[in-house]
Amino acid sequence: WHFFDILTRSGARFGYLLGTGQDRPARAFTIYEDVTGRRVIIPAGQYAWTRGVFEGHTNLSAPISASLLHRIGSYYDGDYHGWQLTVGLRAGARLLSQLGWNRDDVTLPGGRFRNDLVPVQVSYAFTSLASLQGLIQYNRQASTFSSNLRLALLNRSGTGFFLVYNNRRDTSSSTPDELLGRSFVVKYTRLFDY
Repeated sequence: WHFFDILTRSGARFGYLLGTGQDRPARAFTIYEDVTGRRVIIPAGQYAWTRGVFEGHTNLSAPISASLLHRIGSYYDGDYHGWQLTVGLRAGARLLSQLGWNRDDVTLPGGRFRNDLVPVQVSYAFTSLASLQGLIQYNRQASTFSSNLRLALLNRSGTGFFLVYNNRRDTSSSTPDELLGRSFVVKYTRLFDY
């Protein structure tokens, strides 16, 4: 329910919304597990929750922009409090970058957990049909750094050639393996009109 929204002449936007969710797991499941093995379990049952969300954005097409989302409310049979902060940098229409921080703080009868996610995104458009995009992300819960690089060469929307490189590394001292996975993908997609 997005019931309050202000859009300024400068392109900034501020608003408040209520979001709802529900779930009915047939079996208990692990909602959180960290590198030490600590787990938080959601029992089987029927759940419904509501969160209030404040969102504020400066003009996202400006050379420097910022976004802030603050979420607070219930989650399964507990409480949720979260933040999402993003700072964007733009150099013309070709080079875009973003630095973010997301925090989820959840308190449930089975335990409390907090997770931080720090994404860094960079995108460069050679032309309107050729771009290079990169994402590097730190996940505190899994204690991992992951990276994704993608070269896209398109001939029309959604049709084209993609080269994708993924890498995931463990940063915790409790595990002996540093490299968790690496892949190189070559993909061609084609849309057909019918």
